[in-house]
Amino acid sequence: MTGHTIVFWSPVSGTGTTSNLAATASVMGLEYSAHMLLLGHCESHDIALKQCFYQTHASREMDMDVSVNMGVDALLRLLQNRKLQPNMIRDYTLPLLKDRLDLLPGSSKPDDRFIDMATPWMESLLSMAKRMYDLVFVDGGSGNSSEWTNGLLRLADVLVVCLPQNRLAVHRFFRMDELQAMLTTKKHVLVFGKYDRYSSLTHKNLLRPYGRRLQTCSVSYNTRWLDDGQNGQAISYMYRNRQVPREHENYLFMRDVRALALALIEQTGLHYAFFGGKETPI
Repeated sequence: MTGHTIVFWSPVSGTGTTSNLAATASVMGLEYSAHMLLLGHCESHDIALKQCFYQTHASREMDMDVSVNMGVDALLRLLQNRKLQPNMIRDYTLPLLKDRLDLLPGSSKPDDRFIDMATPWMESLLSMAKRMYDLVFVDGGSGNSSEWTNGLLRLADVLVVCLPQNRLAVHRFFRMDELQAMLTTKKHVLVFGKYDRYSSLTHKNLLRPYGRRLQTCSVSYNTRWLDDGQNGQAISYMYRNRQVPREHENYLFMRDVRALALALIEQTGLHYAFFGGKETPI
């Protein structure tokens, strides 16, 4: 049985796509038994993703240590030479949570150069990764003007569309005819990130004009998460806040991220027990 590719993507920049991905993967790594891989692939996406899990100085030292023999560049060379096997992939990753969550370093090449080289091999690489991991999370960035991005959207088993709390941006999203046609047959979740619960622009109000039943989640704006997530403390934040009471300032954020994680588990059909002794599926 192969795993599932989950692509986090946004039609516009500034919606917290990488932040949503890092939060979801972190909480799932702590609370589910799935074996997961994080993939930033392009240099720009890789930098943003690593920032969530490594402090800046540590990330710089790691970049010096992660030579051409690590990460997606090394896997692509093996794939092109027909030498890559699924059980080899872990050797080229950085473990974040033992036997739960690995990070595959992105390319050291400029984005446009990497994309030109990797596009013909993208489907094969993701297929190989899914044979080793239950879930492969991909930071798809924003916009859909490139062949690479459109390819990622097509290959996603589940597409997580990150939207801003903005009426015009939501309207433009629903005017993207090719994407909307694709979503009629593809599993997907709409996520409103950095969500302000005190705004009149609730996700229900924003989506009401489109008259469709949509799987929708919102991830509340949380200052502490934004700080910790930009200082390499994503997993630490999730660990510290797993048991916060309802009145705690971080409770809503944790509740929202768990709801998004559960939505993805349901979309993929993977029902893994929580840590803490629970043996029955959630």
